[in-house]
Amino acid sequence: MLPRNPIGRNVSRLRSEKNWSQQDLATQLQCKGVDVSRDMLARVELGIAKASVDFLLGVQKVFCLPIIRFFSKQIQDLDAMYAKPVADQPPAPAKKPRRKNSRRKCQKLTKKRPPI
Repeated sequence: MLPRNPIGRNVSRLRSEKNWSQQDLATQLQCKGVDVSRDMLARVELGIAKASVDFLLGVQKVFCLPIIRFFSKQIQDLDAMYAKPVADQPPAPAKKPRRKNSRRKCQKLTKKRPPI
């Protein structure tokens, strides 16, 4: 079973490693355009509130780390496993060139007229 809120704990750990207070991190996030207060940051770190996408993107910018580093080790391992290229998989087929008729058909379907 996955931990309940690994993101908040990881943010707290990274903040502590830099010897920043919650107010310092909240200020850094606000400078990056994330609307977060110290209270909201404390709620995320404690697991009371969920981290939003904007919060994650801001934390990524502040700590200069990929987003996956804020998730649990189990999710990081799964990400690494699925991100590996498959050696046995054949290459994707080349795309066929588009025909002129398909363009006309698209214009007809969308009721657009060609430019004069």
